[in-house]
Amino acid sequence: MKRLAIFLFSVLTIIFACNDKAQHANEQNKFVQVTISENNITPTVDIKNFVLISKNTEAELADAKEIMKIKRKFPLAMQSKSEAQFNYILAKDFSFRAEDEFYNREDYIIDRTTCTDTVTAVKYENLVLQFFGDIGVLTYRNIVENKGILHDSITMDKNWNEFMNWTDIYVKENGNWKIGSVHQIEYRTDANKIQ
Repeated sequence: MKRLAIFLFSVLTIIFACNDKAQHANEQNKFVQVTISENNITPTVDIKNFVLISKNTEAELADAKEIMKIKRKFPLAMQSKSEAQFNYILAKDFSFRAEDEFYNREDYIIDRTTCTDTVTAVKYENLVLQFFGDIGVLTYRNIVENKGILHDSITMDKNWNEFMNWTDIYVKENGNWKIGSVHQIEYRTDANKIQ
């Protein structure tokens, strides 16, 4: 009887230990979301924080911060209209898709460096980043302050704002993160209010 009790106790101990290890392993494989504060060092690009969805935040944090640096450089390239800046941040197979627009890399750079409207400031909200191997997916909302000419050639003396939701795909090229594609999900403007 004593042997049976010891045997049952041993079996139960092994079962509970295995369940404990399995539960701990399952907890380690769960996604968590972590809010990461940003130093808002760029006056015309407002990013206060972003959310990283990850199973291993420590391993992905450095890449996440590199992607956020590229995210800040994107509107700066639009402000400066610098071809060199676009070449630095855009992947070789970059594509842009908005509701009525589609550009490959070369056409997008030409459009953004020759357009007549000027992006004066950008505010990003609800930024969420998740990695899938060597691909980063960033969703966000942004508000863009513009001045100058609207896309349909209406001249504006006042500033006007655009409100947009986006998905960006980031890829690694030669060890560096680049913007692989940008997809607009939703768009509206307050330009009608100030005409």
